[in-house]
Amino acid sequence: MQIADWETTPDLNEIWRDVLKHDLTENVAELEAFGFTIVPPEKVAPPEFSQRIQQALLDVHERKTGVHIGDVANGAHGGEEVAASHWRLIYEDRVFEEMLLNPAVYTLARYLCGQSAVLSDILGLIKNQDDRPTHMLHTDQHGTPPPMPTYAQVCNVTWTLTDYTAENGPVAIVPGSHRFGRVPQPYEKDFLAEDAPVKAIPVEAPAGSLIVWHGATWHASFPRKNPGLRLNVIMVFCRQYMKPINDFQRDTPQEMLDRNPPEFAHLVGATHPYPVRDDPAKWDKDALGRFLRTGQNPWA
Repeated sequence: MQIADWETTPDLNEIWRDVLKHDLTENVAELEAFGFTIVPPEKVAPPEFSQRIQQALLDVHERKTGVHIGDVANGAHGGEEVAASHWRLIYEDRVFEEMLLNPAVYTLARYLCGQSAVLSDILGLIKNQDDRPTHMLHTDQHGTPPPMPTYAQVCNVTWTLTDYTAENGPVAIVPGSHRFGRVPQPYEKDFLAEDAPVKAIPVEAPAGSLIVWHGATWHASFPRKNPGLRLNVIMVFCRQYMKPINDFQRDTPQEMLDRNPPEFAHLVGATHPYPVRDDPAKWDKDALGRFLRTGQNPWA
Protein backbone atom coordinates (compact mmCIF):
# COMPACT_ATOMS: atom_id res chain seq x y z
CA MET A 1 0.00 0.00 0.00
CA GLN A 2 1.26 3.45 -0.90
CA ILE A 3 1.18 5.78 2.12
CA ALA A 4 -0.01 9.20 0.98
CA ASP A 5 -0.29 12.48 2.89
CA TRP A 6 -3.75 11.64 4.15
CA GLU A 7 -5.41 14.50 6.01
CA THR A 8 -6.93 12.15 8.58
CA THR A 9 -3.53 10.79 9.72
CA PRO A 10 -1.16 13.75 9.34
CA ASP A 11 1.00 12.75 12.32
CA LEU A 12 1.41 9.15 11.21
CA ASN A 13 1.99 9.25 7.45
CA GLU A 14 5.66 10.22 7.57
CA ILE A 15 6.41 7.92 10.50
CA TRP A 16 4.81 4.95 8.76
CA ARG A 17 6.81 5.60 5.62
CA ASP A 18 9.92 5.43 7.79
CA VAL A 19 8.66 2.19 9.39
CA LEU A 20 8.43 0.64 5.91
CA LYS A 21 11.70 2.16 4.71
CA HIS A 22 13.68 0.73 7.61
CA ASP A 23 11.90 -2.66 7.69
CA LEU A 24 10.41 -2.12 11.17
CA THR A 25 6.85 -3.31 10.51
CA GLU A 26 7.28 -6.48 12.56
CA ASN A 27 8.74 -4.46 15.42
CA VAL A 28 5.76 -2.12 15.44
CA ALA A 29 3.40 -5.11 15.51
CA GLU A 30 5.30 -6.56 18.49
CA LEU A 31 5.14 -3.24 20.32
CA GLU A 32 1.39 -3.12 19.84
CA ALA A 33 0.82 -6.74 20.86
CA PHE A 34 3.38 -7.31 23.61
CA GLY A 35 4.61 -3.88 24.68
CA PHE A 36 8.23 -4.49 23.66
CA THR A 37 10.35 -5.49 20.69
CA ILE A 38 13.95 -6.33 19.77
CA VAL A 39 15.54 -4.74 16.70
CA PRO A 40 18.51 -6.90 15.59
CA PRO A 41 21.93 -5.27 15.08
CA GLU A 42 21.80 -5.52 11.30
CA LYS A 43 18.79 -3.16 11.30
CA VAL A 44 20.43 -0.73 13.74
CA ALA A 45 24.03 0.14 12.86
CA PRO A 46 27.38 -1.40 11.85
CA PRO A 47 29.30 -3.11 14.68
CA GLU A 48 31.91 -0.33 14.58
CA PHE A 49 29.30 2.23 15.64
CA SER A 50 28.27 0.19 18.68
CA GLN A 51 31.94 -0.16 19.56
CA ARG A 52 32.28 3.63 19.46
CA ILE A 53 29.36 3.92 21.88
CA GLN A 54 30.87 1.34 24.23
CA GLN A 55 34.25 3.06 24.28
CA ALA A 56 32.63 6.46 24.84
CA LEU A 57 30.70 5.07 27.81
CA LEU A 58 33.86 3.54 29.29
CA ASP A 59 35.66 6.87 28.83
CA VAL A 60 32.82 8.70 30.62
CA HIS A 61 33.03 6.21 33.47
CA GLU A 62 36.78 6.74 33.82
CA ARG A 63 36.45 10.54 33.74
CA LYS A 64 33.72 10.56 36.36
CA THR A 65 34.98 7.85 38.70
CA GLY A 66 38.70 7.50 38.02
CA VAL A 67 38.20 3.76 37.42
CA HIS A 68 39.63 2.35 34.19
CA ILE A 69 37.80 -0.71 32.85
CA GLY A 70 40.25 -2.73 30.83
CA ASP A 71 38.30 -5.92 30.14
CA VAL A 72 34.53 -5.76 29.82
CA ALA A 73 34.13 -9.48 29.21
CA ASN A 74 35.88 -10.49 32.42
CA GLY A 75 35.17 -7.42 34.50
CA ALA A 76 38.84 -6.55 34.97
CA HIS A 77 38.87 -3.14 36.63
CA GLY A 78 41.45 -3.21 39.38
CA GLY A 79 39.13 -4.86 41.88
CA GLU A 80 36.98 -1.76 42.33
CA GLU A 81 33.20 -1.59 42.21
CA VAL A 82 32.15 -0.32 38.78
CA ALA A 83 28.36 -0.64 38.75
CA ALA A 84 27.21 2.82 37.74
CA SER A 85 24.61 4.98 36.04
CA HIS A 86 25.83 7.92 33.97
CA TRP A 87 23.13 10.46 33.03
CA ARG A 88 23.02 13.31 30.47
CA LEU A 89 25.42 11.52 28.14
CA ILE A 90 24.50 13.80 25.27
CA TYR A 91 27.09 16.31 26.46
CA GLU A 92 29.89 13.74 26.87
CA ASP A 93 30.66 12.55 23.33
CA ARG A 94 29.33 13.24 19.84
CA VAL A 95 28.47 9.59 19.35
CA PHE A 96 25.60 10.07 21.81
CA GLU A 97 24.24 12.89 19.64
CA GLU A 98 24.39 10.60 16.61
CA MET A 99 22.51 7.83 18.42
CA LEU A 100 19.40 9.96 18.79
CA LEU A 101 18.89 10.26 15.04
CA ASN A 102 19.71 6.65 14.22
CA PRO A 103 16.88 5.69 11.83
CA ALA A 104 15.57 2.77 13.92
CA VAL A 105 15.75 4.77 17.16
CA TYR A 106 14.14 7.89 15.70
CA THR A 107 11.39 5.99 13.89
CA LEU A 108 10.27 3.82 16.81
CA ALA A 109 10.49 6.68 19.32
CA ARG A 110 8.17 8.76 17.14
CA TYR A 111 5.88 5.81 16.48
CA LEU A 112 5.35 5.35 20.21
CA CYS A 113 5.41 8.98 21.36
CA GLY A 114 4.27 10.81 18.22
CA GLN A 115 5.83 13.38 15.92
CA SER A 116 6.32 15.65 18.92
CA ALA A 117 8.50 13.16 20.83
CA VAL A 118 11.29 14.81 22.83
CA LEU A 119 14.31 13.41 24.62
CA SER A 120 13.79 12.90 28.35
CA ASP A 121 17.28 11.57 29.06
CA ILE A 122 20.11 9.50 27.64
CA LEU A 123 22.03 7.47 30.19
CA GLY A 124 24.57 4.69 30.30
CA LEU A 125 24.47 1.72 32.66
CA ILE A 126 27.32 -0.52 33.77
CA LYS A 127 26.25 -3.66 35.63
CA ASN A 128 28.47 -6.03 37.65
CA GLN A 129 28.11 -9.67 38.46
CA ASP A 130 25.62 -9.64 41.33
CA ASP A 131 23.16 -12.05 42.92
CA ARG A 132 20.55 -9.32 43.25
CA PRO A 133 18.34 -7.85 40.52
CA THR A 134 19.11 -4.24 39.71
CA HIS A 135 15.44 -3.26 39.78
CA MET A 136 12.09 -4.69 40.78
CA LEU A 137 9.12 -4.48 38.41
CA HIS A 138 8.16 -0.92 37.53
CA THR A 139 7.13 1.24 34.58
CA ASP A 140 8.93 4.19 32.98
CA GLN A 141 5.75 6.24 32.70
CA HIS A 142 6.26 7.92 36.06
CA GLY A 143 3.50 10.11 37.43
CA THR A 144 0.69 8.96 35.14
CA PRO A 145 -2.27 8.10 37.39
CA PRO A 146 -4.29 4.97 36.68
CA PRO A 147 -5.87 4.09 34.43
CA MET A 148 -2.95 4.70 32.11
CA PRO A 149 -3.87 5.38 28.48
CA THR A 150 -3.22 2.63 25.96
CA TYR A 151 -0.97 4.91 23.92
CA ALA A 152 2.58 5.49 25.15
CA GLN A 153 3.44 8.75 26.84
CA VAL A 154 7.03 7.58 27.39
CA CYS A 155 9.19 5.04 25.59
CA ASN A 156 12.48 3.37 26.38
CA VAL A 157 15.00 2.59 23.64
CA THR A 158 17.90 0.55 25.06
CA TRP A 159 21.00 0.08 22.91
CA THR A 160 22.75 -3.10 24.05
CA LEU A 161 26.55 -2.84 24.10
CA THR A 162 27.17 -6.37 25.41
CA ASP A 163 25.27 -9.59 24.78
CA TYR A 164 22.04 -9.94 26.73
CA THR A 165 21.59 -13.56 27.79
CA ALA A 166 19.70 -15.16 30.66
CA GLU A 167 22.93 -15.40 32.69
CA ASN A 168 24.18 -11.90 31.83
CA GLY A 169 21.57 -9.92 33.77
CA PRO A 170 19.16 -9.01 30.96
CA VAL A 171 16.07 -6.86 31.03
CA ALA A 172 13.03 -8.58 32.53
CA ILE A 173 9.75 -7.90 30.75
CA VAL A 174 6.13 -8.82 31.47
CA PRO A 175 4.69 -9.24 27.94
CA GLY A 176 1.39 -7.48 27.41
CA SER A 177 1.61 -5.50 30.65
CA HIS A 178 1.34 -2.21 28.74
CA ARG A 179 -2.36 -3.04 28.55
CA PHE A 180 -2.82 -3.38 32.32
CA GLY A 181 -3.34 0.37 32.69
CA ARG A 182 -1.53 0.61 36.04
CA VAL A 183 1.81 0.26 37.79
CA PRO A 184 2.79 -2.90 39.71
CA GLN A 185 1.54 -3.07 43.27
CA PRO A 186 4.10 -3.68 46.05
CA TYR A 187 3.22 -7.38 46.29
CA GLU A 188 3.77 -7.77 42.52
CA LYS A 189 7.19 -6.16 42.21
CA ASP A 190 9.41 -9.07 43.28
CA PHE A 191 9.20 -11.13 40.11
CA LEU A 192 11.86 -13.58 41.33
CA ALA A 193 9.97 -14.73 44.44
CA GLU A 194 8.79 -18.34 44.34
CA ASP A 195 5.21 -17.25 44.89
CA ALA A 196 5.44 -14.21 42.61
CA PRO A 197 1.98 -13.48 41.15
CA VAL A 198 3.57 -11.94 38.05
CA LYS A 199 6.37 -13.65 36.14
CA ALA A 200 8.78 -11.76 33.89
CA ILE A 201 10.78 -13.18 31.00
CA PRO A 202 14.46 -12.48 30.19
CA VAL A 203 14.94 -10.43 27.02
CA GLU A 204 17.90 -11.97 25.21
CA ALA A 205 19.59 -10.00 22.43
CA PRO A 206 23.09 -9.72 20.94
CA ALA A 207 25.24 -6.64 21.42
CA GLY A 208 24.23 -3.87 19.04
CA SER A 209 20.49 -4.59 19.29
CA LEU A 210 17.77 -2.19 20.34
CA ILE A 211 15.30 -3.28 23.01
CA VAL A 212 12.33 -0.94 22.78
CA TRP A 213 9.34 -0.85 25.09
CA HIS A 214 6.17 1.09 25.79
CA GLY A 215 6.35 3.39 28.82
CA ALA A 216 3.63 1.43 30.63
CA THR A 217 5.28 -1.98 30.12
CA TRP A 218 6.26 -3.66 33.39
CA HIS A 219 9.97 -4.42 33.46
CA ALA A 220 12.93 -4.98 35.74
CA SER A 221 16.39 -6.56 35.50
CA PHE A 222 17.57 -10.07 36.21
CA PRO A 223 20.71 -10.59 38.34
CA ARG A 224 23.95 -10.99 36.41
CA LYS A 225 25.32 -14.46 37.17
CA ASN A 226 28.27 -14.46 34.78
CA PRO A 227 31.59 -12.68 35.35
CA GLY A 228 32.14 -9.49 33.42
CA LEU A 229 30.00 -6.42 32.83
CA ARG A 230 26.75 -5.58 31.11
CA LEU A 231 26.81 -2.25 29.28
CA ASN A 232 23.99 -0.35 27.63
CA VAL A 233 22.82 3.13 26.75
CA ILE A 234 19.18 4.01 27.37
CA MET A 235 17.36 6.73 25.46
CA VAL A 236 14.12 7.76 27.14
CA PHE A 237 11.64 9.74 25.04
CA CYS A 238 8.36 11.34 26.05
CA ARG A 239 5.50 13.31 24.55
CA GLN A 240 5.94 17.06 24.46
CA TYR A 241 3.49 17.70 27.32
CA MET A 242 5.38 15.42 29.71
CA LYS A 243 8.09 16.75 32.00
CA PRO A 244 11.47 15.46 30.73
CA ILE A 245 13.95 14.07 33.23
CA ASN A 246 16.56 16.62 32.14
CA ASP A 247 16.17 20.17 30.83
CA PHE A 248 17.98 19.81 27.52
CA GLN A 249 16.10 22.84 26.18
CA ARG A 250 17.95 25.08 28.61
CA ASP A 251 21.33 23.34 28.62
CA THR A 252 22.02 22.39 24.98
CA PRO A 253 24.63 24.79 23.52
CA GLN A 254 24.01 26.50 20.21
CA GLU A 255 27.07 24.88 18.60
CA MET A 256 25.53 21.47 19.22
CA LEU A 257 22.32 22.56 17.52
CA ASP A 258 24.26 24.04 14.61
CA ARG A 259 26.13 20.82 13.82
CA ASN A 260 23.01 18.65 13.80
CA PRO A 261 19.91 18.54 11.55
CA PRO A 262 16.67 20.30 12.58
CA GLU A 263 15.22 17.06 13.98
CA PHE A 264 17.87 17.14 16.70
CA ALA A 265 16.80 20.59 17.87
CA HIS A 266 13.25 19.35 18.20
CA LEU A 267 14.30 16.26 20.18
CA VAL A 268 16.15 18.35 22.77
CA GLY A 269 13.24 20.79 23.06
CA ALA A 270 15.05 23.76 21.50
CA THR A 271 12.07 24.52 19.25
CA HIS A 272 9.48 24.26 22.01
CA PRO A 273 7.82 27.60 22.92
CA TYR A 274 7.27 26.50 26.54
CA PRO A 275 8.26 27.57 29.17
CA VAL A 276 7.21 31.09 28.22
CA ARG A 277 10.15 33.42 27.58
CA ASP A 278 8.10 36.23 26.05
CA ASP A 279 4.77 37.96 26.53
CA PRO A 280 2.16 35.41 25.35
CA ALA A 281 -0.01 38.31 24.22
CA LYS A 282 2.47 38.83 21.39
CA TRP A 283 2.07 35.30 20.06
CA ASP A 284 0.36 34.47 16.81
CA LYS A 285 -2.58 32.43 18.11
CA ASP A 286 -3.01 30.56 14.82
CA ALA A 287 0.65 29.60 14.90
CA LEU A 288 0.32 28.43 18.49
CA GLY A 289 -2.66 26.30 17.51
CA ARG A 290 -0.62 24.65 14.74
CA PHE A 291 2.12 23.89 17.23
CA LEU A 292 -0.26 22.28 19.69
CA ARG A 293 -1.74 20.12 16.91
CA THR A 294 1.48 19.13 15.15
CA GLY A 295 4.36 19.67 17.57
CA GLN A 296 6.15 21.74 14.91
CA ASN A 297 7.27 25.09 16.24
CA PRO A 298 6.35 27.87 13.80
CA TRP A 299 8.70 30.29 15.58
CA ALA A 300 11.85 28.19 15.11
